[in-house]
Amino acid sequence: MRCLLLLTGVLLAQWLPGSWLSVVQMLLWAVVPLLLYWHPMRPAVLLVLGFAHAHYAQQQVHERAVIEPMRLLVRARIDSIPSLSPTGWQFDAQLQFVRRADLPPLRARLSGLRAAPPPQAGEVWQLAVQFSAPASAGAARALLRDKLSAAARVVPGSLNLRLEQAPLTLNKLRAKVAERIGERVADPASAALLAALAVGATGDVTTRQWQVFSATGITHLVAISGMHVTFFAMLAMALARLLWCKLPPLARLMRRETFAVATGLLLALGYALLSGFSVPAQRTLLMLAAFLVARQCARAATPTWSVAVALTAVLVYDPMAALSAGFWLSFLAVAAIVLVAGARLQQPAALRAAAQVQWLVTLALLPATLALFGTFSAVGMAANALAIPVFTFLLVPPVLLATLGYLLPGEIGGFCANHLVDLAAAVATALWPFLNWCAELPAGLWHAEPRYSWYFLVLPALALAVLPLTRSLRLIGVAALVSVFLQREGRPQLGELWVDVLDVGASTAVLLRTAEHLILYGTGEKFGSAGRSFAALVQPSIQRTGYTAVDLWLPGRMGRDAQSALLRGAALLPIRRVDLAADAMPPPQMHRCTERSFTWDDVEFFTTPTPSGRSCTLSAAVGGRQVLLAADVVADDAASLLKGGPNGLLLVLPRAAGAAAHLHVPQDALLVASLAPAEWNGAAWKRQRQQWTRSGQVVLATAAKSHVRLRLDANGRMRAMGAGVFGYHSGPCGNLC
Repeated sequence: MRCLLLLTGVLLAQWLPGSWLSVVQMLLWAVVPLLLYWHPMRPAVLLVLGFAHAHYAQQQVHERAVIEPMRLLVRARIDSIPSLSPTGWQFDAQLQFVRRADLPPLRARLSGLRAAPPPQAGEVWQLAVQFSAPASAGAARALLRDKLSAAARVVPGSLNLRLEQAPLTLNKLRAKVAERIGERVADPASAALLAALAVGATGDVTTRQWQVFSATGITHLVAISGMHVTFFAMLAMALARLLWCKLPPLARLMRRETFAVATGLLLALGYALLSGFSVPAQRTLLMLAAFLVARQCARAATPTWSVAVALTAVLVYDPMAALSAGFWLSFLAVAAIVLVAGARLQQPAALRAAAQVQWLVTLALLPATLALFGTFSAVGMAANALAIPVFTFLLVPPVLLATLGYLLPGEIGGFCANHLVDLAAAVATALWPFLNWCAELPAGLWHAEPRYSWYFLVLPALALAVLPLTRSLRLIGVAALVSVFLQREGRPQLGELWVDVLDVGASTAVLLRTAEHLILYGTGEKFGSAGRSFAALVQPSIQRTGYTAVDLWLPGRMGRDAQSALLRGAALLPIRRVDLAADAMPPPQMHRCTERSFTWDDVEFFTTPTPSGRSCTLSAAVGGRQVLLAADVVADDAASLLKGGPNGLLLVLPRAAGAAAHLHVPQDALLVASLAPAEWNGAAWKRQRQQWTRSGQVVLATAAKSHVRLRLDANGRMRAMGAGVFGYHSGPCGNLC
């Protein structure tokens, strides 16, 4: 299919290194005449066009990007629905710089605004903001996906003023519906779910709710999906047919089906825009339009053709959509239904057909789900068997009708909408215990890190599993797919120590593993993350290791975000001991860091409070080599930390360049830094890196290497491992490997 060539060009532009883009674009344009001259290769021009289109879209975002940290006064027009976080309101806005005429306007994501009354979509504010570079490569890609050029934090002060009230916009209407639902429904969790279903406002959906939706495989039902848009279009077309019959003058102007199709598509477009125009909504609207228009023109439109038209239109409208998980899951699910379920000559009974479709979609999405999230819901089919009918017949219809009622003028519409929302809230409240029970099943969520070799098996295994072949061949295909969950990284042997420095951006999270014990150092939390970073990055890494509990957790400096991580971790993982900094007052069942030693699996560990009492260092002795974790150490403590220290040292550096500069590092030490790219490329760390490089020391950083994984055997020999998206590969680490 030619649309796949367009998609390939878009992906090349998005995933090639930035320094290669211009060169590759010149080469592709150079071969266009040859492609046009050679008839069999003419479709390949779509690849060049896709690459050029995506490259241009990226340039529009990157040319206005703010990378260097700076504090500026801006005029911000809010163009999204603000959501409340523990640090304040967060929203996207169009920015104009008040005192810097040399800087062009841009779109940015702002956070940390504390205001009463709260900000509304469409309002104009004067704000003092502190810009900062994205905390990680993933954060930068997320900003690019949303066509945002920067992220910034609002600085509290008297300069923050509301300048203009919000005009009537789609975002204001969305916010109005979400606000009315929140006022009507007493339970915040149910109100957030109904607002997400009504207008796609997911900012108030809690992290726990997302975890349950992910563990049960029903995330596709929560966001505005194809089911919502299709239902709304069919309802609008049915009402249009009734209206056509009641109005004879209208019948003389156009045919009934033409009027129904035009009305249905127009109202479905309005609802898709009202819901935020997400990728699934775009895909469904375009597929409906392609199918219905082709039918009205008496043309044969196959489902495959409709999918291809929708894919092409989405990429032309927004090439950055290919960076979102919803793009892949949406199109892969529809492709599986169209190509496999819809190609059967004899369709089974309704219930059996629904089960087969769900089974096919589950298998088809397995590779993409693992590549994107590293998890797979084993209870997804059972949860969807109940959730899909409930959402389709009991939640979505009253929510859609309530949305329409809230938008209508007068009190009658609001009165009906309130009662419909009450009905939907009662259904959501009744469904939640079942979903929560499914999510808490011991083996409900499977974790895996597929290796490259497994992806070579995906296509033939999927073909065997979903095509109408013999039962034995299907079982072979399913077994090949499920084999990914048997690809577990082995555990250390007695006397060995494995150290994983996770890529958590501007924070620290280190996993230390022995044969039977697991230690976590740090939380992975950043300013304002409120436990979300731990839930998204650290917790899945712990679960993938296969250990049943965290034997020791040293969270580091205690703040609001670290406390959120502790509470979240204690609720989801068995934690046997937590040691806080010496100057902290530990709550019950936690301990204060003291100088002590213990031996686990022939590896000796030491915890030591720093002289200031603000942090706690952890060290281990393996085969004559010492591993020292000192990421939270401040400059005053760093000066005496390694004075006269040991040789053969693996050191996790302090995150502050000033503290790292005070360390007396041995000549043969291997240094590891857990930093965001902005920190790693900043002036302070550049100077320190140059100093270490001149002295011949090896420095690894998560900002450049992603996860840094080191394996120490019982003799102290070390091997470095680099983690890509699909698995592990060995990498050099100087003369220590």
